[in-house]
Amino acid sequence: MSGTTSGLLTGDARHHIPVTDLDAVAAGRVTPRTARRLFGVERTRRMLMFRGVVAATTGTDPGPLPPPARAVELLLRAERADPEAVQEIIDHPAVGVWAVHLLGRLRSPGPPDPAQPPLWQDTGYLHSLAAAAALRAGISASVPVPVRAGTVSLPTLGRAEFPGPHTDDDGTAVLETTARDTAVRDDTAVSGTAGARLTYGSRTLFLPRDPRRSGPGWHPVRTLVWHPGGQAHSVALDDADPYRDFRDLHPRRDAIGAGEEAQWRRLLARTGRLLTARHPEAAGLVSSTLKALVPLPRTPRFHPASASYTEAVGSTLASLPHDAIEFAATLVHEARHSVLNSLGHQVRLVGPAEPAGEPLFYAPWRADPRPVQGVLHGAYAFAGVADFWRVERHALRGGRAALAHFEFALWRDAVTEALRALAEPGARARLTSWGRRFVAELAARHAPLEAEAVPERPLALARGEALDLRVTWRLHHLLPEPEALHALADRWVKGETAARAADPAGALPDAGLRPLADVPAHEPRGELRRALLLDGSLDGFPARSTAGSTGGSPGGAADAPALGGRRPDLLAADLRLVAGDAAGALAAYRAILAGAPDARPAWAGLALALRTTRGDRAARPLLDRPELVRSLALVLRERGEAAPDPLSLCAWLTGDRGPAT
Repeated sequence: MSGTTSGLLTGDARHHIPVTDLDAVAAGRVTPRTARRLFGVERTRRMLMFRGVVAATTGTDPGPLPPPARAVELLLRAERADPEAVQEIIDHPAVGVWAVHLLGRLRSPGPPDPAQPPLWQDTGYLHSLAAAAALRAGISASVPVPVRAGTVSLPTLGRAEFPGPHTDDDGTAVLETTARDTAVRDDTAVSGTAGARLTYGSRTLFLPRDPRRSGPGWHPVRTLVWHPGGQAHSVALDDADPYRDFRDLHPRRDAIGAGEEAQWRRLLARTGRLLTARHPEAAGLVSSTLKALVPLPRTPRFHPASASYTEAVGSTLASLPHDAIEFAATLVHEARHSVLNSLGHQVRLVGPAEPAGEPLFYAPWRADPRPVQGVLHGAYAFAGVADFWRVERHALRGGRAALAHFEFALWRDAVTEALRALAEPGARARLTSWGRRFVAELAARHAPLEAEAVPERPLALARGEALDLRVTWRLHHLLPEPEALHALADRWVKGETAARAADPAGALPDAGLRPLADVPAHEPRGELRRALLLDGSLDGFPARSTAGSTGGSPGGAADAPALGGRRPDLLAADLRLVAGDAAGALAAYRAILAGAPDARPAWAGLALALRTTRGDRAARPLLDRPELVRSLALVLRERGEAAPDPLSLCAWLTGDRGPAT
């Protein structure tokens, strides 16, 4: 597999990926050589984007900055002086985010969006890249750069902040760099760096001779060092670049403080030791791909936040972890997304979208329906997570081991379900021949996990969680065909059986996919199951803080249980269900639905409680077609009928008996 594209700034490159690399990536193995090939393609891809920016802006008004072509000329000059420095700048993950965002703006028809900053502010990032390259390469240059809210960003180096009142669009500053061989040295100078000064109106700011050091108004990018696999690797803790977060460009979040930086350092060091000792293959994958961490605020336990982006290969957004185990699982998950994003830039695994639209599927890790690309990405990422917990469950003790068994069983089965979805005709048709090969290798690597034994209690809770997620998803995104649904309601009212004698197979209406927006990302019962395993009981929940978390953490609002505003009677029913009082939960959910038959969480909880108390047959309608039972109850209520008992509806749909009064 190969393709010819523009390579480094000074020429073209032909990229090849051996088939053995494709198979190794599918199996979760990324060697340093494979990683170099992957990042080589990313570098070329970004240079193509640079060319696209220059082409798209030729002849347009550059605002208060020179044309982008001038920035590219400076990058070329810096590359001749120090190719490695420019290579690191091009590899900077935020560059991909910026380029895609800017090209989207340049190619967007219609008037500019007033909610976005002026176009020259976005275009000016290319000048900021060139300025950083000149400084790092030690060449003499005078570079206009954009100022936003009094701040100048120099990607990979840091940010300069000018005091005083300012607006969001402050104009430009000028960075002047001094050639390395003519730089005046002093006692604080560091070999291999040049001095620089920033001029913004009447204000001047001098950068330290070593830009890795702090200075008045200058805040360098923090660099974390860890040792997965026994070798030192540097990771940028990026809280300054305006394009670091693909979800929120130019974020307004404050930079992290020294205390939080120290926590990140400690946690990354511990995570490196953990991965090296127990997960050497995963340690190699993470260390080969992770270049930047974008810190997010700490989230409640059991709900770490993280994200990757197809054009920010090498970057991971992550909430401050509670402990090294949580952090390791997050890094394994996001590293797999990152490497698959890069592989996808070389080899098409999923075919182009069909004009009729994308088929959508259930993915156990998401609350929304997913296209084939999303199912494939999730299956690959969670295959790594499942393998991580496979090992961890035997290394931990007590509640932490029980929780690790639960996570292993949950994500192992979730990946198995996703692989079955990818084997369905509609999904398989969307995969290319290389995509089918990738999925086959992934499935072969995952298959042995399916035979591994899991202790009874965490296994039962994991299977309950999986059922809960699937039932909840159906309740949100599937709706029965209206005409057939009303015909079914007619039969209930008339006291007829649910199935017509002449056509029993076609009696129940089909359900169509009607995706809902704004579905809660987390079902609180999942938190209760994890808390039960980790803490040993649910006594005092939810008033209990995170004192029982696996690694301990400072208290605070972010450490409180994430119950999503659960109404008290529903939370009480959930607590009974998870704690093992299925009969009490059944009665509580029935009472809730008598007054609020639209409450989806109560329907899902009822399905699980009914299955535990009366068996699979009694619960089958709610397990297999919960959207039908709920919709039928709502239709009957809208007609003015007495609120039907959910258990009577389930019994009627199974043919066990007629409607109950």
